[in-house]
Amino acid sequence: MRKLFLVMLIICASLTAALAQQNSGLTNMGRAPRGEDGVGRVDARILDAEGNPIKGAKVELKSKRTGGRLCEAWNWSNSAGQAVLPPLHMGQQLRLTIQAPGFVKQTVTLDASNLNEPIVVHLLRKS
Repeated sequence: MRKLFLVMLIICASLTAALAQQNSGLTNMGRAPRGEDGVGRVDARILDAEGNPIKGAKVELKSKRTGGRLCEAWNWSNSAGQAVLPPLHMGQQLRLTIQAPGFVKQTVTLDASNLNEPIVVHLLRKS
């Protein structure tokens, strides 16, 4: 009876660990716009050089649309390093600026057609 109890305990622990790993993945919230000046959304993953998530990084997107109009959106990364920006009318060239305390500010240029996948940015620590 004792062996059966131990086997059941090990099976339960294994299933719990497997479910926890399965649920730890982040859902992709990024969406590429469907055409010029369409609405899209950035899902950014902010990590340090070792691949650890950075919480509290400000992620700001600037987009120049047709006619020179500027649209902006921003958000801060959560404990998983994920920052999902609000939906925004987008031009084809986007500038994403990321800044976090203790890290070097970084600006990257994005192509709006690539937003169906998360944008992963690695920040370097200030020396």
